[in-house]
Amino acid sequence: MKATYFYPILSCLLLLSGCNKDSDMMVEAPSFDVIDYAVRDGIDSLGNPVQQIVFNLEGNADLISFYSGEVFHEYTYRDGHVIDVEALTMSFEYIATLVDNPDPNWDQLSVHATNSFDGTVTEEGEGWTDITPRFAIPKAADVTARTTTSADISDLLVSGKPLYIAFKYITPPRAVGAGYTTWDIHEFKVNAQTELGVGTVVNQRDAALPLYHFGPDDASTPGRNPRTVSTTTRLRFRANTLEANVPFMAGVWAVSPPIVLENEIDLGPDRPTGIKSRIDPILKEYAYVYDKPGTYKVAFVASNVTTKGEAKVVKELDIIVP
Repeated sequence: MKATYFYPILSCLLLLSGCNKDSDMMVEAPSFDVIDYAVRDGIDSLGNPVQQIVFNLEGNADLISFYSGEVFHEYTYRDGHVIDVEALTMSFEYIATLVDNPDPNWDQLSVHATNSFDGTVTEEGEGWTDITPRFAIPKAADVTARTTTSADISDLLVSGKPLYIAFKYITPPRAVGAGYTTWDIHEFKVNAQTELGVGTVVNQRDAALPLYHFGPDDASTPGRNPRTVSTTTRLRFRANTLEANVPFMAGVWAVSPPIVLENEIDLGPDRPTGIKSRIDPILKEYAYVYDKPGTYKVAFVASNVTTKGEAKVVKELDIIVP
């Protein structure tokens, strides 16, 4: 008869044991809330008066983190932030100087683009696309002042490939003593427009454009200085003047560094600021100073963490920063 009751009792014990194990695996969710917020006058670390946004908190959690709602700190983008490249714009300044009455019909300066460049150039420019018409560069004789020009080059981007931009300067064969035109390029830039604003992708002031010559070059003669010079403040194109070289077609390409840019930019996940750890006392309020006025969507993430797992609550609210 005793054995008759053993198995039901054993079954109950096993059931209770299983229930206890499930209970042991559970992590209690934090009891946490954001009651409201207020604007309060304060002093920053440099002693300057600032307006603080003070959040009144209730409850507790092992860990609390804060998303301010500012760019790169938005809870919406906690898993990743991808933005579109809305436009890719190239700009530069140019000026021309006529030396000894050159042929007014010469088109010595042109602008080109390619998605494949191996470091070699030719007069014909195989593989390059002439994009000069986008910039409406006039004849040298019609240039009366340093002029700024710009154009959208978004359509030149090819996914998975770099984009190179080049200025090409040629000097057609001419008689000894005949004139030529000097072209100067300043402030060459390529800017990307996104929802976050404008960012510079290439800037002449950061690095001078390297030069690639074709045809005879005066600088290859011992004791002769380069005719074309590229610096971070000016790219100056000038023709050969040596008697042995002027009867021949010659030129030089100034090529930008590769522009590696997709139509979308992955910024990665937005990050919060940790404002409480497990060993910190209960947090009753939290003050934050914004750089700019506006409307922000803030988020507090409260978590309880053990070796068994994690439980969290998220509290979001819209605030107005005066």
